[in-house]
This record gives sequence, structure tokens and C-alpha cells, in this order.
Amino acid sequence: MEYIITEKKRKIATLETYISVPKLFLALPFFTPKNSASTESHIEVKEFGELRKIKLKSVNLSVIRDFEVFLFIMKKAYLKKSNTFEFDNAEIFKLLNINPNHRDSFVKDVYTNLIEEKLSSIDVSYSKKEDGINNRYGFKFIEFRKVNKKTTTIRLSKEFIEFFNELEYLYDIPKDILKLLKNEYQRILYIMYICNRKNATNHFEVSDLRKRFNVSTKTLDKTFVMHIRKANDALLALELITKYEEVKELGKKSGKTLTFKVDYTYKTLYTDLGKKKAVAAKNLDAFKKPIKVKKSKIGEEIEEPKLTDDGDEEWV
Repeated sequence: MEYIITEKKRKIATLETYISVPKLFLALPFFTPKNSASTESHIEVKEFGELRKIKLKSVNLSVIRDFEVFLFIMKKAYLKKSNTFEFDNAEIFKLLNINPNHRDSFVKDVYTNLIEEKLSSIDVSYSKKEDGINNRYGFKFIEFRKVNKKTTTIRLSKEFIEFFNELEYLYDIPKDILKLLKNEYQRILYIMYICNRKNATNHFEVSDLRKRFNVSTKTLDKTFVMHIRKANDALLALELITKYEEVKELGKKSGKTLTFKVDYTYKTLYTDLGKKKAVAAKNLDAFKKPIKVKKSKIGEEIEEPKLTDDGDEEWV
């Protein structure tokens, strides 16, 4: 049965280069680095808005390839205004930069598994009080799929779409900026900063960061902090953030890092794509993996969300 997606009263959601995503899938350790501590995610949240006892389950999903395909499917559903849609696999090949010579094997060995096993494993359950009665809901993300060499047909569960339509906490992910962040730590930090921008300076405790990155207990704090520091250096070079500093234990300069204090604004996180591409193209030391991007022309423009605070939820 076809299920229509509600039109969001948000200008940003209509732009081609952005996709609105529930905060639950961004702020929690749902999409994580490949070498996460476990192969499965079992996340429980006591409350979120009107929802209670939320449980999110899936196999381990990467914040690079799996996340990009997840965003692609969400965007398709939104643009089609339907939970059932078909697309040409060439769109996925382009999205993931799959070489033409490798496309057949990619569909057979990677893509089918990504759709059939990984994204289809996403399971959501929660409680909601309605008319004085507590109801417990549960549903999958993908309800039906058909994959062949050329096309993919997807049907998302109508319950997931209802869940998506009812959530107030949606955050906008700019796909073009996400493309610049090839490193897992850079990408997760950027997503976290999008979800936490209430203050000019935002505080992130190392203990909380470890939970979001789902790192193994065997990973030393100093090793983890080094990865966070290097990722912040990259975000700073791209001017996605304007400043960061580390708070040491007992004020010791050489002591253990307990907290990262990071400065950024709505504008730094979302704008000046042309400038950011030019910086990324320089392959600075801050980037773990060189990001080869053609330098953009001065004054390059992209679709952007509004940059003035009119008091709506985009600025929460």
C-alpha cells in the first residue's frame, strides 16, 4: 500500500542538496566507525519528545557508505512523497563513486547485502500515550526491496514514515559538505555539531564522545583523543568550526583531556561550500585521507538555508 509523506513546512527540506533526518539517527551511536566495539547496535532512550522507552536496533552501520545510502533512500522517499519508489542503480554508483568495471561485482557482493541485510535490519520501537492509554509500537525501516543489476525498488514501512512525520526534531544534512568529510571521525563530529548548536561554545566530554563513537574499551583515551583532535583540526581548516580547545584534568596543561570545547555557528556549519572545497583540495595535514576536489570558481553558489534567525526550529 502506498503511503504519502507529509509535506514539511521547512524551506530547507525542499532543497535538492539537503536532507532532513531525525535527530535520533544522528546524535545516537547508530551510524558509527567501521571498527566499532560491537557488530550490532542496541540503543535505548528513556524519552524523546512524546515518545518513551525508545529502542533502536540494527547490525553495525557505517557512517560513510551505509549512512550515504540511508540518506539517499530518505531523500528519494521525500521527493516522491511516497514510501514506495524505484530508482536506477546508476544513481548509487555515482553517489558512491563506483568504477564502471566494478559495478556488477559491487551490486552482487556489496550493494545487495547493504540493502538486504544492513539497512533492512533497522528496527524501531517505542511507547506513546494516546487517549490515556500507553501504546507500544514497533516497525522496520525497509518493508520490501527488489534489487537487480539495473534498478532497485524500495518500500519503506508506513509506520516508519508516520514516525518520521511526527518527529519535531529534524536536522538538515548538507550532502555537498558531507562529501568533503571522507574520514569517519570528521563526519561524526560534524553530525554531532549540527545536532548540538544551542550555544556559541559547546562542551563535549570525552566519556560521552566515546559512547557516540562506540569505541572499544580497549582503545586508550589518549588514542581516541588524538583522533578527535585531528578531526577537529580538519573541521577547523574547512571553517566548519571557528575554534576548539581541550580541557585538561585539574587544569594541568599536560594532563588527561576530559572535555572538548568547540565554537561554531549555524552559518559556519552550512555555508561557503566553494571556499570549503578549495581548502579540502589542498590536502592539508589535518585530513587523514587526502580529499581530491576540483577547485571551485570564486563566488560559487549553492542552495542554502536562510541565514537569519526568525525564531523557527531550524535555529534551535
